[in-house]
Amino acid sequence: MILRFANFLFLASIFFLPWQTAMIFTSAMVSGEASAYGVFSIYVTEVMIAFAFLLRGRQQTTPQVQTMTRSIYFFLAAAFFSLSVSGIEWIGWFHVIHLVSAAMLFSLLMDERTHIRQVLTIFLVGLIVPILLGWFQVLHGTSPDSTLLGIAAKNVATSGVAVVESGDERLMRAYGTFPHPNIFGGYIAFGIVALAWLARVVHSKTRLVGALIASGFLGATLIITFSRSAWLGLFIAFLVLLGLMLWQRRIPPRRALSIMALGLASIFSTLIIFHAQVFSRFDTSQRLEAISLEERASQYQTFSDVFLESPWLGVGPGAYTFILERLDPGHPVWSYQPIHNVYLLILAELGYIGIIAFGYTLFRINPFANASFARGGTLFAIVISILLFTIGLFDHYLWSLWPGLALSALALGSLVRWAYPFKLQ
Repeated sequence: MILRFANFLFLASIFFLPWQTAMIFTSAMVSGEASAYGVFSIYVTEVMIAFAFLLRGRQQTTPQVQTMTRSIYFFLAAAFFSLSVSGIEWIGWFHVIHLVSAAMLFSLLMDERTHIRQVLTIFLVGLIVPILLGWFQVLHGTSPDSTLLGIAAKNVATSGVAVVESGDERLMRAYGTFPHPNIFGGYIAFGIVALAWLARVVHSKTRLVGALIASGFLGATLIITFSRSAWLGLFIAFLVLLGLMLWQRRIPPRRALSIMALGLASIFSTLIIFHAQVFSRFDTSQRLEAISLEERASQYQTFSDVFLESPWLGVGPGAYTFILERLDPGHPVWSYQPIHNVYLLILAELGYIGIIAFGYTLFRINPFANASFARGGTLFAIVISILLFTIGLFDHYLWSLWPGLALSALALGSLVRWAYPFKLQ
């Protein structure tokens, strides 16, 4: 009975993972305003994951996967060590709580009692609400607030809302239920890879119809997030997948080809409709894109200032923006952001010790070095690796925010389940 309840909580947390429902205690102030990177909150999904983890008891998995899990705990220890010497520990405590929650989610995914097909199917079903909301936001240029979903009201005319400009037209980017469209894009990109993996085992007509519908919606929604990192990561990942399949002379099942074809058709159809906005995302002469590039370039210039504050142990988990404000005060709150590079952000916040622990974790999980290419799932594991690596090069949310940490845990957990032998799949 307890195990059934634990499994229910775990699967429910996967379904509600895109929802941002949280208990907010307070927010840290930067330049007299609340910072989005200093919110003291506990998400409902984190509570569900914690209870599921505790009720399930000892993890049941293979020795190889136990080594991977221990490497993540080693990385957590490095984060705690950095927190213990940080000058801004009040921020770090909540960030570490999110890290621990993500580690528990990964551990639950690694348990042989977890059926990964069921988990990914529920995850895709859970994306229905964000997808519908995302289309409403783009088509109407506004988004209602919702305590249940954990989202604030937005309008295309409001300063600070993510938009795409094409000429005199402003189009609101799809947020879904997430804090930023780039995060939504990351979830959709992973959803497409998960669906591609699931398409290999679609047998019944009902599931085939469901997969076809999901493929159409995911492909179209990916475009309206206007997330360049998600686009680029998915594009490179599937190019590599195609190359590996040709090298190994693997042919996808016929039912999978129809699902992929519909997904590509939906992407190109949406691209035609929003072609002006899509092209503007790569036009550096556009006002917003020029500002975006300038901000990101300036972040690399100020990185060394933050990193040199504490190169060995780091400035502390989640403390990057607050150290920036301390070093160069007087600017608006929105100008203090984490550097848009996960690896440099971890290096600055956890120092050399933390980045070494992080590298060791990636080495243990790495399917290129440790998995057999004879397993079909290994190819999809490599796709996930490339997708996450690319997003990490151009965005920070995989480390800086709970939705990103949750996505990282889910994606890495799926990667391991696909690439390494388990009793259940």
